[in-house]
Amino acid sequence: MRVTTACAVILLAASLLSAADGSFQPARYRGGAIPALSPTILAGGEVILELAVGSDGTVRDVKTLRATPPYTEALSFAVRAWKFEPAEQLDGRSTAASRRPVDSTVLLAAVFRPPALTGPTLGDVPRDVGSETDGTPFPLMIVQPVFPPLAQSGGSVLIETSVDVNGHATDSHVIQSSPPFDEPALAALRAWTFRPARVSGTVRPTLAYILFGFPQPVLGAAGGGR
Repeated sequence: MRVTTACAVILLAASLLSAADGSFQPARYRGGAIPALSPTILAGGEVILELAVGSDGTVRDVKTLRATPPYTEALSFAVRAWKFEPAEQLDGRSTAASRRPVDSTVLLAAVFRPPALTGPTLGDVPRDVGSETDGTPFPLMIVQPVFPPLAQSGGSVLIETSVDVNGHATDSHVIQSSPPFDEPALAALRAWTFRPARVSGTVRPTLAYILFGFPQPVLGAAGGGR
């Protein structure tokens, strides 16, 4: 009797765990512009934003977690017009009728390379100005991409990646391309690590969006460095 009861408890726990694992689907990017890189900016930077995405797929709020002027303002303004497939809460079944859209948060992390290929880096140091919510993954280690040696102009690459429960970027793919910068961007992202998202108290895999900016290169930067 005790064995039967124990087996029933184990099966029930496994069933609940399986249902919980599939209970939440993160919001997914549908479209939206990224700001153009100004040729007058002679500095790099990092910007980390937490987007509050409503159940209708619109960006309802933008919270700055890490800032570097002037990139922060331009990026924050642009992402307010982005559209998403909203996050979905599931009841453990696979039928479409069991899905309902819910509010969620989405990570957007942007890294802008300094345009100066030689000499000091100008501009402000990135500053942490906010804290992420539990449902938003956060980059703990950021690696800058290399600049392709044969590239003659700048470009921006937007990547969708899955942040797994161990904080690794997996299943990364380019959703806004700018050859020849795609491969250096993907290579850099493979070395990033994250604090994974936590939904309803449980660590979950989720989607994140990473923007790599490669400004028009210059040979050096005049003036003092950072």
